[in-house]
This record gives sequence, C-alpha cells and structure tokens, in this order.
Amino acid sequence: MKTQRRHVGSLTALLALGALLGSGCAENESSLFVRGVLKFPEDTCEVSAEPSAPVVLRGALDVEFSTEYSAALLVGNQLVRRGNAATLRTETSRVMFESADVHTFDSAGNELGAFSAAATGFADPSTGVEPGYGIAHVVLIDSGSSAAAGAVANGPPVEVIARVIVRGHTLGGEEIATGEFQWPVDVCRGCLVFFPSEANDPLVPGADCSITADGPSGICRPGVDNWVDCRACQGNPICTP
Repeated sequence: MKTQRRHVGSLTALLALGALLGSGCAENESSLFVRGVLKFPEDTCEVSAEPSAPVVLRGALDVEFSTEYSAALLVGNQLVRRGNAATLRTETSRVMFESADVHTFDSAGNELGAFSAAATGFADPSTGVEPGYGIAHVVLIDSGSSAAAGAVANGPPVEVIARVIVRGHTLGGEEIATGEFQWPVDVCRGCLVFFPSEANDPLVPGADCSITADGPSGICRPGVDNWVDCRACQGNPICTP
C-alpha cells in the first residue's frame, strides 16, 4: 500500500508540473501580441509605438519597385514590471525582438514560401492594466514569395497571406513569442504608380507625365503601401501612361 501511494503521489506531482508548464506556454502567447501594422507617413517616413498611431488595414507591394514587403509591427507586451528603484532591482520584463518565423500563402492556401527573418526592436513592460508597446521591423514577404505570386505588368493584384510569429527574449533571459499574426498583401506590378494632373502637359495629346519640374524629391518606401509619383520614376516604361 505504501508503494502504491508513493506512485500515486509521484503521478500527481508530475501532472501538476505538466499543468504549470502548459499554462506557462499559453501565457507567453498572451503576454506578447501583434496589434497591427503601422502606417509610414509619406512626409516623415517615421512610425511611433503608440496604440493610437495610424495602421494599415491591408498591405500593397508593387514588385516593379520593391521585391520585399517589410512592415513595422506594433507589438504589445503584457508582462508586469519587475524593476524596483528602492531595492535596486533592475527591470527584466522588457522584451528584445530577435527573429520572426514567416510562412506565405496564396489565396487558395498553397504555400509560396517559408523563411526566418531577423526582427529588430523592443517593447517595454505593461503599466498597470495597459500593455507596453514596441515596434518589430520584420520582412513579411521575401523576394521568393513575391516572385511566386506571379504578378504581371498592369494586371490585377494577387493576394498573398503572410503568417508571422515574432520571437525574442526578456532582459531576464526568458524566451518569448507572439501568437501567429496573419496579414494580407496585394502583390502587383505597376499598380501603385499614379499620374498627377500637374504632371500632364496640355500641349501633348493624350495623358502623359511630361512636366517633371515639381516632382517629389523623395518617396517613403516606394512600392510598399505608398503611391509612386510617375515623375519620380521617369525612364521606367511602367511609369508612362
């Protein structure tokens, strides 16, 4: 009877340990999460890690100007603060982003590519009930996936779905990862070029992009979510109406 009780006690301890380990893994996914993809303003081309910052609801990649879709992911950190100035205890709940596991699919669910990408950035810990936020800069569609999408010049956009898990570690040395975040991107060739009316020469028959004197001096992330002024890509046939 004593031997049997020891076995039952050991089994109970193992089950309890397994429950604790299981809850820890699940907790990690809720501790770190991707809130959305930040929108880069065309004038400053800078983003901020604020929950009120503008976000993109759907991505666009024009492979005529860029073969990769890179994104600034707004990542929330719900780990509680551990630092205490009174006891000289350093903060260990800040998260440093290291890498991202990315899989890309077409609209039918066929896999186009799978790769591991570097991720940069960090997220502060939560303050009370509010998460801390940081920015993870990650490539969501690589050149192989955009090529596999098969977008043709002036053809309709092709939908590519990127599924990403961002990985990192806390300053306390704990490995942590987000749950899977899914992001749709319309891949095309030439769909982000636009022809402003001020670039059209009225003395030239038909539409054109002949007046380039007041063209933009720079474009934020050309071909990635932002429009490309035809005056900024003179010499490229796709920038001719």
